[in-house]
Amino acid sequence: MQSFLIVTKNKDEAALYVSEFLEKLKIDPLDINLQTFEKAVGIEDVRKIQKATLLKPFKGKTKAVVIDTYEDITLEAQNALLKILEEPPANTIILLTTAKKELILPTIISRCKVISLQEKEIKLTENNLAELNDTLNIIINGKAGDKLKVAQDLAKDKENLISWFEKMTIFVKNKLIEDSNNRQYLNFLKELQKTYKTVRSTNTSQRVALENLFLSF
Repeated sequence: MQSFLIVTKNKDEAALYVSEFLEKLKIDPLDINLQTFEKAVGIEDVRKIQKATLLKPFKGKTKAVVIDTYEDITLEAQNALLKILEEPPANTIILLTTAKKELILPTIISRCKVISLQEKEIKLTENNLAELNDTLNIIINGKAGDKLKVAQDLAKDKENLISWFEKMTIFVKNKLIEDSNNRQYLNFLKELQKTYKTVRSTNTSQRVALENLFLSF
């Protein structure tokens, strides 16, 4: 199977899964062609995608074409994709990402291995809220030494760090619901999500990534 359909409402989770999936297949980043669109994918876009599938791998033996359909994809475009998905070049893996399987034609689904990512439900306890609030105050208002100490402690265990990223993201989003005009929270959330992706999908130093994030505020 060379064609995959990744289904999740969370676009960031889809991007992380694709990154990790292709890393396991040892596909070089230079051989990953990411097709993203600001509006629904149309016929002209599929023609560009078709050209991308015909390119030879640059570094390795296999390349990947990732098609982001989170802004929707027209029925005409889906029908035009059928032949590409049915007979991709032997050296090409194709991945489609979508928010809902129901938006994709059955004929597309039948030509793909469907991977539905389970949505995580994260509940914050009172202790979580207190700890996250203290940490956020240190990051936004604290001294450099205190920020570095927090980064050092969080970076000790990657699994716990990933959980912290997810909880802090929810916490800051809730803060923004209460105060939507707070630019510090908004900027921190953007940088938090960027760092989360980096830590999850690369071998970068967790501590350095956190220090860079914290010291930028």
